[in-house]
Amino acid sequence: MQLKVFIDLDSPLILPINYNHILQGIIYTAANTSNGKFTRKLHDEGVSSDSNDKFKLFCFSKIIGHYLIVDNQIHFDKSIFFEIRSVDPYFIYLVYESFSNYGIRFKNRVFKPRLKLENKIITDSRIYVQMLSPIVAVGKTNDNQTKYLSPRDLEFISYLCNNFSKKYQTYYHNLPSSDLDFVVSEVSFRDKCVTKFKGILVNAWNCRLYIQGSPEYLTFIYNVGLGSKNSQGFGMINVIEE
Repeated sequence: MQLKVFIDLDSPLILPINYNHILQGIIYTAANTSNGKFTRKLHDEGVSSDSNDKFKLFCFSKIIGHYLIVDNQIHFDKSIFFEIRSVDPYFIYLVYESFSNYGIRFKNRVFKPRLKLENKIITDSRIYVQMLSPIVAVGKTNDNQTKYLSPRDLEFISYLCNNFSKKYQTYYHNLPSSDLDFVVSEVSFRDKCVTKFKGILVNAWNCRLYIQGSPEYLTFIYNVGLGSKNSQGFGMINVIEE
């Protein structure tokens, strides 16, 4: 399920360039206001699973709107948009309820948003996607240290496949019956996005991909996102026409 959020601005909204943690906090606070017990468990433990993998199984986009960068801050004007998705409709309803009743607070400003709930179902077995928030993929070095993967790395596709399988198993307690196929279509070094989340450096990529597989599985990744750190604002896809 998807929640689209539209906010009209009567004066610029000024945020740090690395604002993902702010948007994540707004989402968790909204869900917590509606059901604190559920949200604390999701935040602290993730979705229950038979494996050791813990996923939150929601994702959100970048803030989309006209902006200027001034003194290492991002200034949005006129209007902004962002989207939240989850495989769990209940989580989306919690956020929707809080946004509807209490608005959205950015520091000392409270906005009354326009909200749109959707339940997009993908019916095609092959889609072409671009990123609404960049993909994070991680691997291991020869000495078992964590490294960020580029779409040009051989392990990048296998990581996306394994990550999808683990998420699916976490939510449904069954392995998917078939794999997804990923093909990187367009990527350049300009698509690399280096940002920070709560002081931690993150390397992510704004590539375009072809993804082929069961429509059920494509709908699943549409809602949960690709790769790592989805609940930190990474990995949301947008289906586009070729």
